Order: sequence, then structure tokens, then C-alpha cells
Amino acid sequence: MILTVLLAFVAGFFAGNGLPYYVEGSTGRTTNPSPFGDGAVVNVVTGWGGLVIAGFAWYFADVPEHPWPGWIAAALGVLAVGLIHARLWRGDVWGRRRPWNVTS
Repeated sequence: MILTVLLAFVAGFFAGNGLPYYVEGSTGRTTNPSPFGDGAVVNVVTGWGGLVIAGFAWYFADVPEHPWPGWIAAALGVLAVGLIHARLWRGDVWGRRRPWNVTS
């Protein structure tokens, strides 16, 4: 059951992280800073990679064997990455100046 909880948490974390990148990139917006560079294509690929990792983690988590702990861990993973993004999106964590976070 520990492996289920860990992998489900990872799945939720990467799904919650990958989805915003994928949506921003697929709509052509480039305002979501990626650690791999700027641009819609970079965001799509970053988001797709996160969703693929989430899918693999979910597959190997064996959630049907332990459904409650698995789903709760996945929900906590999504919540964790959401709280991290809420904290870090106050400024560009990669150190680049953006029009939306200029303080002067």
C-alpha cells in the first residue's frame, strides 16, 4: 500500500503540474514560464511530459487494489503542486523579468 500511496501522489503531482503547461501551450499562450525555455511548443512538450509521467505512475500505483489511499494521495499531489504554483507564481522563479511581475 505504501507504493500505491507514493506513486499515486507522484501521479497527482505531475498531472497537476503538466496540465497548466499543456493548456497554455496548446492555446498558443507563452506566459507560463517553463524551466526549458519560452514558447508555446516548449510548454506543450513540457506539459505532455508531465502527463506521461503521471500516467505511468498511475498505472504502476495499482490503485484498484487500494482505491481510497490511492485517490486521496493523488488528490493531495494535485493540491501540493497547486499550492507550490500559487506560492511561486508571485514572480518568475527562473529569474526572468516578465511584464506581469515587474515591481517598479
